[in-house]
Amino acid sequence: MFPYFYRLYENHTEPIYAIALLTDASEANYEDQFHDAFYGTEITYRYNTYHFYGKDEEALKQSPNPFALVVLAGIYASKKTTGKDDKRMSEEQKKQKREETKFDHKKILVDLVYEKYRHRPKYLSALLYFIDYIMKLPDELQEQFYESLPIIQNEKEGKNIMGMEKLRDTPTFGRLIREIEEAATKQGLEQGMERGMEKAERNVAKKLLDRG
Repeated sequence: MFPYFYRLYENHTEPIYAIALLTDASEANYEDQFHDAFYGTEITYRYNTYHFYGKDEEALKQSPNPFALVVLAGIYASKKTTGKDDKRMSEEQKKQKREETKFDHKKILVDLVYEKYRHRPKYLSALLYFIDYIMKLPDELQEQFYESLPIIQNEKEGKNIMGMEKLRDTPTFGRLIREIEEAATKQGLEQGMERGMEKAERNVAKKLLDRG
């Protein structure tokens, strides 16, 4: 935590609030300070911590605080799936089950984010960015997830994403932005060709009339 604090401190004049988000699904205790000493030089840096373990998932879903969905994403990302049939499953089958569960959780999160913050672009882009990276999916499930996005099925809402440059580098929404840009470019070229053909046809018609 201290290196991140110092980089911010060195480049900005604003007060810095630091918090370590502990996303693992266990009750383990973690350090909340950094200490170093060498030949009379000593520094102690204390910071806040927030543990995701044990938080109520339904309460997080209902919370009006956008940070609640960050916590919920952390819980989902670290959650281990267990069931009575797990002992009879191969490691590959267990992995597939974990990825399918992650798919379901990611879809729940994105739907919640979009429902709560579709008209608040700052929160919407920050939450989608975080969720897309903390819950990466294998290619096959990623394709299914992309096709299931509510934004994909609504052209107007999809275009609203275009202004969120923060999302350009994400696996899911970066693709959405690129596809919208490509479609707009193609449409522009097609319209340009149509206008060019219309102009050419008018010129031919004018020449024929002039000859007559």
